[in-house]
Amino acid sequence: MGKATTSRGRRRGSRTKKQGGMLPWYLAAVLTVGGVVAYDHRGQLRDLPAISEIFASAPKARSTSRAEDRPKAVVRAAVPPAANRTKTVDGPIPAVNVGLAAPTPVERPVVQPAALQPQANQFYFCGIRNDNCVIDGATFRYHGEIVRVADIDAPRTKQAGCDGERARGFYAKQRLRELLNAGDFRLIEAIGRDDDKASEKLRVVMRDGRSLGSILVSEGLVRPWKGQSTPWC
Repeated sequence: MGKATTSRGRRRGSRTKKQGGMLPWYLAAVLTVGGVVAYDHRGQLRDLPAISEIFASAPKARSTSRAEDRPKAVVRAAVPPAANRTKTVDGPIPAVNVGLAAPTPVERPVVQPAALQPQANQFYFCGIRNDNCVIDGATFRYHGEIVRVADIDAPRTKQAGCDGERARGFYAKQRLRELLNAGDFRLIEAIGRDDDKASEKLRVVMRDGRSLGSILVSEGLVRPWKGQSTPWC
């Protein structure tokens, strides 16, 4: 019997402890439910005298997220300065004399280029001109007369025996023209030659005491005259 009574006392004690331990949870649940009900009926609670005094005495918090409480940006239109403002003028704009006249164009005389006048003693190749010109390495025309250099034997250009003679004749022809244009010269009648033609005059061309024919001989373009022409081929 003693053991049964002891076990019953223990059970009752454990039940009392369990009921005492659950009491805070019950109060928390009641407060939570009461808070939810009060939030759902907050509009009706404001009409109660005691509750309205509490809301009236509480400071009102200002919301910083409202659009009307935000500072408004001031937009200013750009105004041109007084110096740059233009005034509209009705009617035609009057002319203003600033004292500057339009420049007068200067007429410049037109200079015509002078035509190149041929020199009196300038020698050319025959065919370009026919008064003073060189025919070949030993013959030239001077003041309308054909002159043949008497102290040389020059290669031919028209009736050449070979291409070598013709090429050498062109070199002699060009060099004779250069010598004739180099300065004044004298024509001396040849002595001891009787092979002259009626259309040609045998002459020795002299400048400063030296024959131009001898210059051609020294340069290897012609041969000295030895009484007759010798072949070049």
